[in-house]
Amino acid sequence: MKRIDELPRTLKPWSDGSGELMAPAVVRVGIVGAGPMGRLHARTVSRIAALDGTCALASVVDRHAGRAEEVAAEFDTQAFTDLDEAISEIDAIIVCGPTSTHHALTSWLLKKGLDVLVEKPLAATVAEAKQLASLASSCERILQVGHVEWYNHGWREAVRLAGVPETIEVERLNPESDRGLDMDVVQDLMLHDLDWVARYLDDTVVEVKARGRRVKHSGIDEAETELFFRSGCHVRLRVSRVFPDCRRTVRVSGSQGSVVADLLTRRVEGAPESSGSGPDPLQAQWRDFLVSIRDRKTPDADAVVGVAALELVERVRESIEGRGP
Repeated sequence: MKRIDELPRTLKPWSDGSGELMAPAVVRVGIVGAGPMGRLHARTVSRIAALDGTCALASVVDRHAGRAEEVAAEFDTQAFTDLDEAISEIDAIIVCGPTSTHHALTSWLLKKGLDVLVEKPLAATVAEAKQLASLASSCERILQVGHVEWYNHGWREAVRLAGVPETIEVERLNPESDRGLDMDVVQDLMLHDLDWVARYLDDTVVEVKARGRRVKHSGIDEAETELFFRSGCHVRLRVSRVFPDCRRTVRVSGSQGSVVADLLTRRVEGAPESSGSGPDPLQAQWRDFLVSIRDRKTPDADAVVGVAALELVERVRESIEGRGP
């Protein structure tokens, strides 16, 4: 297999079969998985469809018929339990199933010629993610991963106003729930911020120091990580999925001062109301996907980005378990 940084980011243009290039006027979207995330994506696609007509929610697929029918009825679309039957009427699809299903499902969908958006993480392991990146490249299909925080206005404003970053501190704390329990908190929550700082700084991580603990589940429930970059920037990340309430803040100290942003409201502390909170991140993510489909361009969070994030997740886990350098 090619190294991930050697994979070409070329995309196959749409064709009507006669050799004439064309893009769908309305992208017909399917959703696999009718759980909480599937419902959120169904709502977002439906809103975009109502706003500008660039897409349409064509189907909701879930092996549990009742769950698929409930979400499909709410958003006035078709319900399926058979994915093979559903894909005949869609152009693109999002995979919202358990992480353990991402590799097999996404591989099958790419081979069927569909552009695919996968909820994060891209796959359960780095090896599986690399296989998906390679397959998307060989199939010349768009493969985007749902790193939705990349589109968070609060993050973007904080780093813009702080100037050249010297330290970054992030708290991403969630109360206990039954979602995401097929992975640990590093892969579920910290992945967002590992992805953000690595992409924004575009620098080499020279050292990772991390610790974590299990509180109520078999996987790590709380973790703290320090990342040291070659540029000298020092990053501290703290995550929990058993915290009493929900808290998501980022503090960036840089050449222009220190800035704090609330990632839930997507606002910088002290900023005037007129500064706004930016677009809804999930809607911005979908617009990126839809534009990528239309223009056959690489999305902001493509498979290469998904692999890199999982590689950082693995380095954090190694440090927690005492396996790191």
